[in-house]
Amino acid sequence: MERYLQIGKVNLKHNILPHLLVTVAILCLSPLVLGVSNLEAPDTAKVLEMYVALTGIILLTPVFLPEQNKDLRDLVYSKYVRASSVYLVRILEAVLAMGVFLAIYVWMLDSNNCQMDLLKYYGGTMAEMLFLGGLGILCYGLFDNLIIGYMVPIFYYIVAMGSGDKYLKMLYPFSMAKGSYEEKIYLLIAGAVMIAAGIALRSRRSG
Repeated sequence: MERYLQIGKVNLKHNILPHLLVTVAILCLSPLVLGVSNLEAPDTAKVLEMYVALTGIILLTPVFLPEQNKDLRDLVYSKYVRASSVYLVRILEAVLAMGVFLAIYVWMLDSNNCQMDLLKYYGGTMAEMLFLGGLGILCYGLFDNLIIGYMVPIFYYIVAMGSGDKYLKMLYPFSMAKGSYEEKIYLLIAGAVMIAAGIALRSRRSG
């Protein structure tokens, strides 16, 4: 357990901290670009699905970033702790941060008299965050390129903003605004699968 805590401390200090700060900045700036008071339920859902959920890309996608440095990659792969365990600790840390930030933001919306089903909106937004971040992790693991890891989920987001509900079907990310939550289950499952696949692909490089 101590070795995993040490991995988490190193990740917090050298990898995830800048992404945490960017996430905080984006969420704090939201009142300047969005309405966050006295919203009807569909509008509250839009804020969460179309703005807050994007932070999943910021926090999850860079999970392999430290290994962009070849010397550091060789060091990680030579340790007695498996690379997959290192990645898993980083992902769990990012997911924990996502959950905390989202909880604070949902509390803020609720305090500002925004209508919502707290548990459904929290869970639905978290599912979308995991899907977008999982898509970034999968593409990063597949192509070994952080830029592609960012671009693919952003492209998916742009498609969804267009006629995504017609083409994306059960993987449409903005369903809460339309009063539907079933899609979030599929997003959650797909996100978990893509995260696992990304870890597997990346870990295979260490072999």
